[in-house]
Amino acid sequence: MPKSDTIPGLAVPPLRTRVLERRPRYLLTAQSTNDLALDCRKDGAIFVADAQTAGRGRHGNAWHSAPGLGLWFSVALKGSSRGLMFAASLAVREAVQPRAELALKWPNDLLCAGRKVCGILVEHREAWSAVGVGINVHHRPEDFPEALRKSAGSLDSTTGLPWARSGLLHAVLEALDAAVWRLRHGGHDALWREWSEACDMVGRRVHRNGWWGRVVAVDEDGALLVERKDGRQERITGEVDTLAQ
Repeated sequence: MPKSDTIPGLAVPPLRTRVLERRPRYLLTAQSTNDLALDCRKDGAIFVADAQTAGRGRHGNAWHSAPGLGLWFSVALKGSSRGLMFAASLAVREAVQPRAELALKWPNDLLCAGRKVCGILVEHREAWSAVGVGINVHHRPEDFPEALRKSAGSLDSTTGLPWARSGLLHAVLEALDAAVWRLRHGGHDALWREWSEACDMVGRRVHRNGWWGRVVAVDEDGALLVERKDGRQERITGEVDTLAQ
């Protein structure tokens, strides 16, 4: 796969990090940065691709990762994946916060002005975890496949502001490093509470597989605890069909 020390619009100065490596590894094209992170066996390694040919989201769904338009990167981390979704989601929101408000959409998306601009995929394999992040930065509506144009957006299009990919990458990686450091030093519960509150799911009605229920809690692994009309309680880790107040 083509590698590069610098990619226009993506190169960042050395990071101020304690867990993540100070210098990302850049690739012009990769099948999936998460696969690279899972295979490398190097704690804190960062893989940034200008384009992915087989980028994926949850449940194997394809992630549109065209060159020059967004940020597609993964971080390799040794150990359990527990809490990494909380850390990554909060880190992206924090990095964007100075210029735009992002809403956390349970379980792994971030929205800007109601449109999906970021997806996060955490995977685990043989004592190693990969945190994959995809952020739509410069996309115009016509840059998305037709099926996504009603739901997807980019930071440029939703905010009307210009965004530099390199500056955003730098901010996200340093925020992610700080969040992972917290996680590794007893911060799981605090991150879980921040993430759960930001997702704003408790009290919402959800519909799944033909039944309705109300979310009564989000557990420490990020699953929804839903009470059905008949009083039974369900634990949901996958997608819900619809959400309502």
